[in-house]
Amino acid sequence: MKSSSLFPIVVLLALGTLAPWAVEGITKSFKAGVCPSTKPALCLRYEKPECQSDWQCPEKKRCCPGICGIKCLDPVDTPSPRRRKPGKCPVVYGQCMMIDPPNHCESDGQCEHDMKCCIGMCGKTCVSPLKA
Repeated sequence: MKSSSLFPIVVLLALGTLAPWAVEGITKSFKAGVCPSTKPALCLRYEKPECQSDWQCPEKKRCCPGICGIKCLDPVDTPSPRRRKPGKCPVVYGQCMMIDPPNHCESDGQCEHDMKCCIGMCGKTCVSPLKA
């Protein structure tokens, strides 16, 4: 086989490798709904993460923190996704080593009860706010 006939195969391989990055896009769009809340529990064995972003999960599932690791879970609906809630986000003093951490929310209205969407150590997540 000539080297010129390998060129189209190399191009297709490169495009196949870059395609997932193109799907996520630079704007960090996300799937509808929010991750279900997890109740505090003791985890006996942490599991390897199933995903790093929502786009690695099938269909409408979101990449969410579970009790023993990060998994693809069905999202829950939010009644008012754009609503701002009272309180301030806590200050974060660390940052994870992940290059592009997944956001689990984009606005306060996507968080349950009185929780706010704040920047955490690894992307945005729903947290209990500080009193303003």
